[in-house]
Parts: sequence; structure tokens; C-alpha cells
Amino acid sequence: MKIEDILHCKDLSILAMEERGSKRFVMAVPHHAPLGVGYLPCPEHSMSDENTGFLGAYTARLLDCPFIVACNYFIDANKDTSSDYFRKIASWQPAVLVELHGHGGDNANHDIEISCGSKHRNGWSKKLAASIRTRMNQHDGLNPFNISGDFKQIFFKARKSLSINTDRWLAFHLEIPKPIRAQDSLYRPFCEMLADSLLEIVPDEDLLGHPAIQEQA
Repeated sequence: MKIEDILHCKDLSILAMEERGSKRFVMAVPHHAPLGVGYLPCPEHSMSDENTGFLGAYTARLLDCPFIVACNYFIDANKDTSSDYFRKIASWQPAVLVELHGHGGDNANHDIEISCGSKHRNGWSKKLAASIRTRMNQHDGLNPFNISGDFKQIFFKARKSLSINTDRWLAFHLEIPKPIRAQDSLYRPFCEMLADSLLEIVPDEDLLGHPAIQEQA
């Protein structure tokens, strides 16, 4: 079964993945459900991040990197280091983890929010947001959306996400609004901007000094 077929399933609870290319980046989606399915069978995280799996799959192909997605999942996979989701990511030993989420707009302070999980790595999230913003300015459909990577300003800080708050890799937690996630005419160019920005701000030479890419930007 192709990954797109899995992502379209409304009732299948499964951890799916694509192994490919370099482990420099890993794309991850812990709370996917298809559009129209707003809830997960998970008491700890009942709200789904609709359609995020399609964004993750597309971005992973652009970066030629591994992709993992928890679909309609019954556990809050990114909050538990013993989860199959976390353990698979760890087995890939990425330098950079990019985790995609979705919000409904009620709590977010910005349309798109990026966090590295703490003020300690705020330089990285601000740098990624600034790079994406420059590209969004050139796209009529995405230009109206605002974006922030400033830990002090964003609502979704990812403090409790153990896949983000770790010294094993540098991690970016992106919260993306439904209007972008729901339309491939918007999410595809956004994913292209995300991929280009990641390659821009984390060039190959920076990886030589890993752990967590020298801690701070």
C-alpha cells in the first residue's frame, strides 16, 4: 500500500514510514488524520492534525530523507521516548528532526509557529521562520499568513514534546493552520519553502560539528 493510500484511511490506526536517502533530516508527523477527521482515538491527544501527513510526505521527498507518520494513532507518540514512533526516529540518528503539526487557530498567536522546544535554541527557530517568511513574501497565496519562531511570542512552544526537547538531534516543531494544510495549492509551495529554508540554514558543513548542530545558531 502506498503511503498516500494509508494517509487517506479514516479508520486505520498505523505507524507508517518511508526509508530513503540521507539521514541528515527526518520528517515526522505524530498526529495525522485525513481531512474531515478531527479526532484521534487517543485520550491524551484527542484532536487530530488533519492532513499533516501529506505535508510531511511531500517535504520528505523534496529533501530525499526518511519520513514517519502516526495515522489515527491511539497514543501520543511524540510525548513518550518508549513509543515506536520515537524509537524509530532514534534508530535513524538524524541530525535534524522536523515535526509537523496543525492548529485550529483558536490559541495560536501566529498563523505559523515554529519552536525548537526551549529558549535555549530560539536562534534556530527564529532563523527558520525568517527564511520561510522571505519566501512566503513572493507567493500571493501564502503572503497573507504570518509566521514566528520567537519562543517568547508563540503559543505552541512544544515544551512537553520529548521528540523536540532532546539532545539527540536539533528539532523543529511547526504548527500550521488548516487553511494551508487543506489545500495542496498552498501546502505544496509551503513545503517547498520549508525544504529550501532547511537546506539554507543548516548547510552540510554545520553537521560536522553535531551534537544538536552546535547547540545554538
